[in-house]
Amino acid sequence: MTDTVVAETPAAALPKPNRAERLIVPATFITNLGNGIQLTAVSYLVFTTKDTTLSVGWLFIAVAIPQVALSLFFGRLADRVDRRTLAVIADVGSAAVAIGLPVWLHFGGAADIASYVVSFALAILSALFLPASSALIKERIPEGRLGHFNANFEIALQAGTLLSAAIGGWVIAAVGVNPLFYFNGITFVGSAILLLLVGKRAPELISAAADAAKTAAAAVQQPIKRLALLYAIGNIVIIVGNTILIVLVIQGFKSDIGILGVTDAAFGIGVLFAAWSFKKLNAKFTTARVALIGYIAFATVLALETTNLWVLIGIIPFAGLTFGLARIAARTSLMKASPESRVGFIFGATNAFGLAAGTIATISISLLIDNSDVRYGFYALASLVVVIAAITVASLPKSATKTEATA
Repeated sequence: MTDTVVAETPAAALPKPNRAERLIVPATFITNLGNGIQLTAVSYLVFTTKDTTLSVGWLFIAVAIPQVALSLFFGRLADRVDRRTLAVIADVGSAAVAIGLPVWLHFGGAADIASYVVSFALAILSALFLPASSALIKERIPEGRLGHFNANFEIALQAGTLLSAAIGGWVIAAVGVNPLFYFNGITFVGSAILLLLVGKRAPELISAAADAAKTAAAAVQQPIKRLALLYAIGNIVIIVGNTILIVLVIQGFKSDIGILGVTDAAFGIGVLFAAWSFKKLNAKFTTARVALIGYIAFATVLALETTNLWVLIGIIPFAGLTFGLARIAARTSLMKASPESRVGFIFGATNAFGLAAGTIATISISLLIDNSDVRYGFYALASLVVVIAAITVASLPKSATKTEATA
């Protein structure tokens, strides 16, 4: 591997999607649909029970801790054991845990305790699923399609979020949270079935991967570490953003959970457009440059969201657009640079670092908000994104950030 991050293959020359791509994308959609609904429901449950920003922050910290602690171990495991099998095990286990929450609530268990415990258990299984699924993508998707696949992956991710945001708040208001938790369990089962249908890896692909591994002398070189940091910014944004947005809507703007669904949906629309746009931009610019521009633009929009409720609703699609471009670009850069024999470890380590950094940022920004105003939390997050992205991309070799023409 060299320091250069090359532009994606032109669309006209791309191979057609294979079976794995056709199945992994819908599996991503249905899983994220259930997770998005559950996240909204659990956040609402905790915030209405405890009524503090930090209580919601602790929920996301409960999700982050096992992933920080176990991602490295599970990443190494994903480089040694069949990735598809590990992903299916994680899905089936997650289904059982997700259904356990409404059962507990049905029998009168404490809502706040159950929310933290179930979120913690799901996070353990997520720590297994993320490196396993990332490694599965790397081994089954041709490199020439990685940019397009990651764009489609993000479309599936955000389409699930969009739909979950559109129905989550209103369903909570109409029938409560329990049916949503059962639904999340069903989505995990659906994802497991689709991943099983991907099938076993062809023997010739295993031989080709073994040959490629011999040429990948150093799995973690300096460019990979920096590209991992660029991708990890997204983890920080997601953890902190999910914590402070609910506070801005409910406490800052004195609105209700239904408006939170509208903002989530608007953000998802922006990311969907970003995924479409990335396919065009990726043919003209290196992914590192797209990531930098996206993160800086996102931070600018983020700071403006605190003006008032109508401004938030009006500009949050642009937040989704800019964040989506940055996130897809950073993921593609890291995945293309990662040797297949080590991709599980690299994505596991990146996830662990991003969540650890996000946890620290969540505690710090939550305390800042609780002792001042929610606006300062948004300003702090925006500043953090700009500083990390700018320093990281500036430190990359020039060959990794220049514009490249494609044939």
